[in-house]
Amino acid sequence: MKKILFTLAFLTAMSLTVTNAQQTIANTENEKIVTHVSGNNYDVVYTTTDGNILQQGHYYKVGERYKPHGVWKLYDRNTFDLITTAKYDKGEQIWVETIIDGKVLHVDHHELEVKRLEERIVALEKRVNNQ
Repeated sequence: MKKILFTLAFLTAMSLTVTNAQQTIANTENEKIVTHVSGNNYDVVYTTTDGNILQQGHYYKVGERYKPHGVWKLYDRNTFDLITTAKYDKGEQIWVETIIDGKVLHVDHHELEVKRLEERIVALEKRVNNQ
């Protein structure tokens, strides 16, 4: 169950970061810095106001959209230890690996796709039941 909840939270967080990839966004807690590397490739780093890295990864520009690409790393906000690593191929999540309660959990592309399909089925069932 923890694996499913984490996967949902991580996918939501990643989808939210894609929508604002073109900007450097600053707020009271962290800063998002996007740097053009070459061609369609961009690096992104989220840091605290003290400069500690919270998240880092890469975007690949497809048309006007910026999609996660390559390896992304997420760090604990308090200890700054690496807690989650995920790999993307032009927006498609290939795998995610995270540490929960001291145990490493690895979820591959197949398991992620099954979870997405399960969520779609639940949403469709709700729509059918509400009509």
